[in-house]
Amino acid sequence: MKILFIESDQQYLLGLPAGFRKQGCQVKILNDIREDELDRVLEEYRPDLVFTAGWTKIHTKEKLEILGRLTKKHGTKQAYWSTEDPRWTEKWSLPYIKATNPEYIFTIDRASLPFYREQGYNAYHLPWACNPEFHRPTMPQKAYQCDIAVIATAGVTWNSYRKNSARILLKPLVEKGYNVKIWGKRWDKLDPNIVGFKVKEEQLQGKLPYLETNHVYSSAKIILGFQNSTTELTARTFEIMGARGCLLAPATRAVLENFVAGKHLIVSRSADETLRLIDHYLSNEEERMKIALEGQMEVYTNHTYSHRAAEIINKLN
Repeated sequence: MKILFIESDQQYLLGLPAGFRKQGCQVKILNDIREDELDRVLEEYRPDLVFTAGWTKIHTKEKLEILGRLTKKHGTKQAYWSTEDPRWTEKWSLPYIKATNPEYIFTIDRASLPFYREQGYNAYHLPWACNPEFHRPTMPQKAYQCDIAVIATAGVTWNSYRKNSARILLKPLVEKGYNVKIWGKRWDKLDPNIVGFKVKEEQLQGKLPYLETNHVYSSAKIILGFQNSTTELTARTFEIMGARGCLLAPATRAVLENFVAGKHLIVSRSADETLRLIDHYLSNEEERMKIALEGQMEVYTNHTYSHRAAEIINKLN
């Protein structure tokens, strides 16, 4: 199968393209949607499928119109991976789909499937995953060493389970003065009236380039993994474990359905439990490292982008 993958964001470029290649597909990547270039590539490369994902800087109204028009002109099937469901379905996913009219929709949110199918789309569930060629351990770096690390974008309204995650995992640690470092956007604008706690300026490390994330996962002793939903897993869940980071996540339904607590990762149900778990695992390096290794082997065995690419190909067939 010949696939044209259109995206500029590293998180996507380091994901499914590698998975498709592992499945024997020929993959060509475009980093933008420009009419002349896309028209020429569709004519010369003649892909079996155009695959796009997410909502990133290249997805302007004008460019999406070009994408929809040219795939129709060349009779090329298109698949869209909707990774912002369900929080941004109405604002991002639906306008994207209406503008480009893909034949197939993949979504990270199972509950969104009826919504898409009722509108006549071929819709399937496709979770995030890891790429062992990139999401892997690196040498620890002094700049990223700490007891507890967080890589996450702070919420604006915090109207999803993300707020619960922050209160269960992060709130007790910053209030008790643990050695926590936080990377990500908007933490300097955190509204304590919404989320329920404050962070100290010295804990804020600023925005982190995606290509640097593995260094944090390999340098921090424990990494907090917020979840946006109780029924789906974030990309960082798989990425942290792939990099052999020791992950502490809230005890959501999705976490407990996919992984074994205390074997693949650490899970907490409350702020008090978070403090107990952190104290225990910071004092027991051997246990911590064993969990990190078991977690890595689990995602490498069952949750890579090669697995996801195989699922996509199976659905298309």
